[in-house]
Amino acid sequence: MKLITILVFLMSASLFSQKDGGDAGKHPDEFKDQKSAQVDATEQDLDKQITALNDRLMKHTKLFRTRVEALPGKTVLYKGIEKGDDCEAVADNKQTDAANTCIRLEVFDFVKSEEGKTDLNLGARSKYIILFYEGGGWGEDPMKEVPKKLKKIKSKIILNQFKETDLKISEVTDGEPHTPNGKAGDNAHDSKITVFYQHDGLPMRDPKGAPFPEQKDRKGYGLYKLSDVENTKTHPTKNVFKQTYYIKHLIQFDKLFTTIFDSNDSRANKRYKESNQVLKSSLVY
Repeated sequence: MKLITILVFLMSASLFSQKDGGDAGKHPDEFKDQKSAQVDATEQDLDKQITALNDRLMKHTKLFRTRVEALPGKTVLYKGIEKGDDCEAVADNKQTDAANTCIRLEVFDFVKSEEGKTDLNLGARSKYIILFYEGGGWGEDPMKEVPKKLKKIKSKIILNQFKETDLKISEVTDGEPHTPNGKAGDNAHDSKITVFYQHDGLPMRDPKGAPFPEQKDRKGYGLYKLSDVENTKTHPTKNVFKQTYYIKHLIQFDKLFTTIFDSNDSRANKRYKESNQVLKSSLVY
């Protein structure tokens, strides 16, 4: 079941824990008629929140265009050129290069660090988000940069537990952040969000790096669309994914982007103050 993949997201992001429903063991055909108006209404509300958060992420163009000099602990940020579903850093990390098309922000930590067990080296965990901006046409002044649409948003979660030699990787790609598909009343984000789940290196990618698709006899492993995930009264798995993982994930990174910009903007303003103080001191003889 794809619920396995969702649980990996929740565990690695340390956001929530979700127990399975009480109907385990039933044949999937028994859930076909368990559609619920309440489940659908909840999902439509969640889709609206995802759309609004995507629009908020679009507004981080000023950070994308300015030079970043300071970062919070356990974070890595760089800018570069889109290459497939990845952001390839340019030579010399030219942060303000007008040729840049993407920004990647990563947060890393250690397994059970919240329990003070970092020194035990139990494992590593990290998560990152990449924002891919549409086209070029950037202005000369980064501080006057207007929000530009995102063509794609990719997120990746890695949970590597050394003691158990257990490696879980989950990737989520939103291929159309601002243009939800479907007719009125349909679930807008389902057909444009894909998930790739890999456990201990399986399923592998093809020689060109493309992830292998999900197989019918191994549900939840490989690449699949969110529209293929069950969302019924008994197993509202898509709603669990959106509400307890993905929305919180977007909120966290939106806040982190904002914090980084504010702190660097404050450093710039501090330099103005220092410059003024030097000029003032020079007037004293």
